Amino acid sequence: MPSRVELAVEMSQSESPIRTMFDVQRTAIKQSQQLFEQGLAAQRNVDAMALTGLEGQASLQRQQLEFAQAASHGYVSAAAALLPSDDTEAHRAIDETFDQLKATHAEFYDALERDLERDLNAATGLAEDVETALDEQTEQFLELTASIEEQTVENVDEFSSRLDEQLERTRELQTRLADQLERQTDDIEALLEQQADQIETFQQQLAEQTETGLQQIPVQGRDEPHTKIETDPEHTLEAIEGIDADVREELADAGIATIDDLTRAGADAVAEATDISEDRATEWIEQAEA
Repeated sequence: MPSRVELAVEMSQSESPIRTMFDVQRTAIKQSQQLFEQGLAAQRNVDAMALTGLEGQASLQRQQLEFAQAASHGYVSAAAALLPSDDTEAHRAIDETFDQLKATHAEFYDALERDLERDLNAATGLAEDVETALDEQTEQFLELTASIEEQTVENVDEFSSRLDEQLERTRELQTRLADQLERQTDDIEALLEQQADQIETFQQQLAEQTETGLQQIPVQGRDEPHTKIETDPEHTLEAIEGIDADVREELADAGIATIDDLTRAGADAVAEATDISEDRATEWIEQAEA
């Protein structure tokens, strides 16, 4: 199972999520820009259609005036045919009236068209200014986004490199620790084996020494000890008055074989070993010390 450091390295080494995030952001910005520009273009088309509609309406009304003028002339001509009279003046009056109506109509629609064109030009200019500003700001924002993207990718690469180095150092440390632990384990096992051998040797020596010591200690209840305690004749207990062979044997059983042993033993130990009074034992010790 990968560690947290390895997972972080794998995530940092993959640039796809970061690139994808910035690509999505740029796409969204460009789509918003395109939608806004399409809205401006649609508005311009609506304004152009309004101007075209106004021109069509003016042309239609002009045709209606022409038709009304012709109808008026026809009505006057028909009336003159029924009632013989001079209709020249009537026709002239009709032409003057309709000429004035046509002039007024033309002035009205010319003024209306000029106002609409002025408004359309102003709206178009404003839309172009807005579109130009939007293009510039979008371009600047995209450049800034690209710079941020490069910086982010660079930071991610640096972070990934540091994580790689840290992971490599961690692996090396783990390897060194494992080797050191293995060496220490081997050393401990060797030391334990050595100590076990030493303990076994010591036990063997102790057993041999114990067996040797037991062989040198006289066995009570027997006439003769396993090993006779040899002492310097000048320091034996034979020089002490009152200590005969039986007493010397009793003292030897208690580990008192020489005059030096007697002086070091103490009256109570001597009395206990030979079943005599401490006063008597004190006298023997005083003789030994003399």
